[in-house]
Amino acid sequence: MRDDERASALGDLEMGSSSSSRISDDRIFRALASKQRRRLLSYLLDGEVRTVEELATALTGWQASESGSMQTAADREQVRIELFHSHLPLLDEVGLIAYDRDRDVVRIESLDPVVEELLAGRFSTESPQ
Repeated sequence: MRDDERASALGDLEMGSSSSSRISDDRIFRALASKQRRRLLSYLLDGEVRTVEELATALTGWQASESGSMQTAADREQVRIELFHSHLPLLDEVGLIAYDRDRDVVRIESLDPVVEELLAGRFSTESPQ
């Protein structure tokens, strides 16, 4: 996705947009509907470039904290596969992250303040205590 398309997708979050922006709104809401994707975005908010391996480890740790049970290498591999095939491509398409498949690295794009606020609120209610 080009930079101007990413800016457009995030800019379409404003109220009163045209009907074509409703599609963008739906894509943003779909992207934020997954707890894994919200956790991923929260983890990336520090602005650091992360590898897919780092993300899989962090998300697996979150799952272990939430469930109170040990996660296995197979659990971590399942998370990595879901990141690679589902979560990262969707977040990249919507423009919330920049995902370089060749280098296997991810960084967050500049987020609309509304999205940042949603993630901040989510973090306080969904993060493991």
